[in-house]
Amino acid sequence: MNSGNLLHQAKGVSSDTNVWCEDYQVRSYEVDRRNQLSIQSIFNFMQEAASRHAAKLGVSVQQLLAENYTWLLSRLKIRIDAYPGWKDQIQVSTWPSGTQQLFALRDFKLKGGNNQVIAAAISAWLIIDLQKRRPVRIAPFVDRLKPIEGSHILHGRLDKLPTLSNAFHEKSFVVRHSDLDINQHVNNVNFVEWVLEGVPAVTLNTSVPSELEVNFLAEAFYEDQIRATCSPQDPDHTTFLHSLIRQQDGRELARARTKWRVVD
Repeated sequence: MNSGNLLHQAKGVSSDTNVWCEDYQVRSYEVDRRNQLSIQSIFNFMQEAASRHAAKLGVSVQQLLAENYTWLLSRLKIRIDAYPGWKDQIQVSTWPSGTQQLFALRDFKLKGGNNQVIAAAISAWLIIDLQKRRPVRIAPFVDRLKPIEGSHILHGRLDKLPTLSNAFHEKSFVVRHSDLDINQHVNNVNFVEWVLEGVPAVTLNTSVPSELEVNFLAEAFYEDQIRATCSPQDPDHTTFLHSLIRQQDGRELARARTKWRVVD
């Protein structure tokens, strides 16, 4: 086996469109028990592509840390039409797509080996002042981002999700040291993992996520105890509302809405 084929290859960024593209071959540890690319791996691919593009634009996490700032993912919505399998080729494209209040928006498109779109996402990011632990105005950073205005791959604003009032199902987790990222808090991919793990087993065993929308509301840290709750929003249990709660103080850390598609 040629190990080079297992490593991603960056195609880079087009100077006239400001779209960053990377090619990947799906590796064995990036698929789930169905031999399909896991949604966590999809998030990791998007995160990696966005990070590389940000570095090219001069606004990576490392570059912002030197200025006493950092990025914080606040909202994300993704639609997944198909899940590639082990050894399949995919291409991840990403671009800054404008602003919304304090948010810098970034879109993503994933294509399969047949050049068909398999997933599309839009995300909203804050820049945080590390001393004040508060968001700052995005305007001073827009020139560096060079957004492609009005180029959203999904329609609609990224707004606040509704509160989950009655929990139908719940599951608990404890934050591990390995769950922390470079900002010393839980990585957003782990939040997504907890949301999905909090769904009843019958849904996990028969269905896959077709849509996921998340509001990241607060940070989680080492040894925090997390309760993932959800409630179905339709009789067939294909749509759920979710909430992640820190049990020590009752703080809501994230809200989510998922849609599920039955698989054979």
